[in-house]
Amino acid sequence: MRYNLVTDLEKQQPDIHDRGLHYGDGLFETLLLDGDKIHFWALHYRRLSTSAARLNIGCPDRSWFERHLTPYLELKQKLIIKILLTRGSGGRALKLPDEMSPTVYILHYPCKNNFENQSIKAIISDITLPKNKALAGLKHLNRLNYVLATQALKQHQHFNEALLCDDDGYVIESIVHNIFFVKNNELCTPNLSHSGVEGVMRQLILEKMIQSHQAVKIGRFTRQDLFSASECFLCNSVQGIRPVLRIQETEFAAGPVTRQLQEVFHGVTGH
Repeated sequence: MRYNLVTDLEKQQPDIHDRGLHYGDGLFETLLLDGDKIHFWALHYRRLSTSAARLNIGCPDRSWFERHLTPYLELKQKLIIKILLTRGSGGRALKLPDEMSPTVYILHYPCKNNFENQSIKAIISDITLPKNKALAGLKHLNRLNYVLATQALKQHQHFNEALLCDDDGYVIESIVHNIFFVKNNELCTPNLSHSGVEGVMRQLILEKMIQSHQAVKIGRFTRQDLFSASECFLCNSVQGIRPVLRIQETEFAAGPVTRQLQEVFHGVTGH
């Protein structure tokens, strides 16, 4: 299979007929590059390739990506790298092209923030996420619900994140994070089998808890479950683990589970 590559280092222009542009027909990964190392690269690639298989989009092998990411590593900077994989161009209207030539876009942005030291104050958004088992877990290119939630968040000047529920009112995630909370001494996180994105950091936390023989409850939780929690944190692979200090009018402390996981994954002691 032939793959098209567009990178911002070479200032190439995208094909205006790309199906990712017209139909959101594709996926993306957002990576943290620190010097010459991409954090959790193996997990990001695994999610991209397995997600592409679910959508029947061809995906280059890992060595192909590593070869084309090398110029970014050679910059020796702390950067956000964004990879987009689309089905490419072709096909009339919604019909698929007879021969698929997927396109990979690689973009980079500066990263100057130390996110782990920045706490979260969240609202619960009126924007909800649709239930769709076919797309659940995927980082696909249709992010309009999240765009609308981001716009609505701007009206709440004392808050820096919004939590999103599904159409049935169960908590799923935030705009750009997965969510965990502690209730009755049990770590909990929402079930993402019908909505939401299965984040890399979420996966790492779940694996860590299993390895240490600590239970995690994965289920359907309401906003009242959050309000009655003893601690809460958000996470993703770029921003790390960030304590939630407030949801709506309910306040939280950065609790021991949050601090422990910050130290395990990021060397953040909380002092």
